[in-house]
Amino acid sequence: MTRHLALARACRTLALTELATAAWLFANHEWLLGILAVWSVPSLLAADAVCRRAHRRARAEAQHAARLEAGEQVRPLTPCCPLWKRSDGQAHGPGCTRPPLPRRDTYRLDHADRAAFDEIVRHYHDRSAA
Repeated sequence: MTRHLALARACRTLALTELATAAWLFANHEWLLGILAVWSVPSLLAADAVCRRAHRRARAEAQHAARLEAGEQVRPLTPCCPLWKRSDGQAHGPGCTRPPLPRRDTYRLDHADRAAFDEIVRHYHDRSAA
């Protein structure tokens, strides 16, 4: 059990306890305290949902990493990381499950090869035949 799941269960237990306490307070005509007890329940349930989502994500990342270590070809998780909508397919950091794009290692070229590479790149978007 991850710490996220433990927090989610604690939040859900507290929410149910708050509702039971509010019901008892309402039954004993303690309206103000009952309303205050009910007031905290939505935030506890929201925290429960966030923690359960984090637990599912951590479990999926662990399974993904295990399958990669076993040598399987696996697709990246969706979303691959918190910045997945604005990434344009790039890997974002150490926690991203998307494989990095191939790099252009131009720093290993000597001067003549670098000049030839720059010439090719300069005409890359040119619509001419040559």
